[in-house]
Amino acid sequence: MQGHLVIADISGYTQFLTEGELEHAHGIITDLINSVVEAIHAPLEVSSIQGDAVLMYGEAIGLSGQTVLETVESLYVAFASALENMVLNTTCDCNACANINGLGLKIVMHCGEFIKSMVGGTETLSGPDVILVHRLLKNDVRKQTGIADYLLVTEACVEELQIQRAVAGWTVHTEEYEHVGSVKGFVSSLSDVWEFVRTQRSIKVLADDAWITWNDYSTAPPAVVWDQLIDPRKRNAWIGADHTELKGAETRIGPGSEYHCAHGDQLNIFAVLDMRPNEYMTLAAPFVGASAFQYTHYLVPSGAGTRIMTFAATPVPNDPNDVTPLPIEQARDGVDATVGEGLQRLAEAADGAMADSTAG
Repeated sequence: MQGHLVIADISGYTQFLTEGELEHAHGIITDLINSVVEAIHAPLEVSSIQGDAVLMYGEAIGLSGQTVLETVESLYVAFASALENMVLNTTCDCNACANINGLGLKIVMHCGEFIKSMVGGTETLSGPDVILVHRLLKNDVRKQTGIADYLLVTEACVEELQIQRAVAGWTVHTEEYEHVGSVKGFVSSLSDVWEFVRTQRSIKVLADDAWITWNDYSTAPPAVVWDQLIDPRKRNAWIGADHTELKGAETRIGPGSEYHCAHGDQLNIFAVLDMRPNEYMTLAAPFVGASAFQYTHYLVPSGAGTRIMTFAATPVPNDPNDVTPLPIEQARDGVDATVGEGLQRLAEAADGAMADSTAG
């Protein structure tokens, strides 16, 4: 089986358990591990929990590299959020509770081949690449880079996922292992990811403020639907454009990126205003003349699938000083039908992608 292997490992674990009150220390570690496990969704699956670490894997099912990468980064966001809440809410002054901030999380990711088998009633992964991803936890990343909480992605994974642009600004790091040789990878600071999430200016259209509301359902998990939303080639198909060109995405798609969608002689520009991977995406779309409307896609896990809730705000002029009346009510039914049909195709595209990956 070809895919990606990921291990999330709590750093500072041994010292924390040995120097703190065992009952409290164990409870804290358990809660932090659970925060990571609860954040694991397709394309990732839990293989095993190994004390202070979680081994997971994901099969190669045709998702864009950005979707896979940000799904892995979201594990740290869940961990850091749980850790921050513990620090803010604890009133205990025992050693364990006082030293919560000494804990961290490092994640290593490698792509390769592995075999799933049942041993003693438990599913296990095996193969040289499984051995390698475990060995990668023993590294000099912190010593050489000074980064405490990090994501290490091997060069093999960068090539497999085609995420060269995403890691262009990361720190190049090489490790040497007996019987393996030199392993090149790329390192980023997960603390920076969390800081971006914490300070990110949220732009969302809420249900109570919606001009138009759409509700759809896909049998695919959020990551597969998300991939259809952000990948310009996949987006081009369900949005019904002749051609879609992505601009403003030097490293990865995010706020400031634009989808330039050609429909015959007409060019529509959809600007990304805000997004949280696998959760929501807010865009600005052209309306009539020099005006636009904002809308937010929310992806809500529902069973094995995803509810796709989309709320559009009332259109406004691009120029705040423009007082020209807009045909808001006259155009409402047309916008409702056009966007609604596109969202149905989005759900169907995600369903098809999931069915194809399962069949493969």
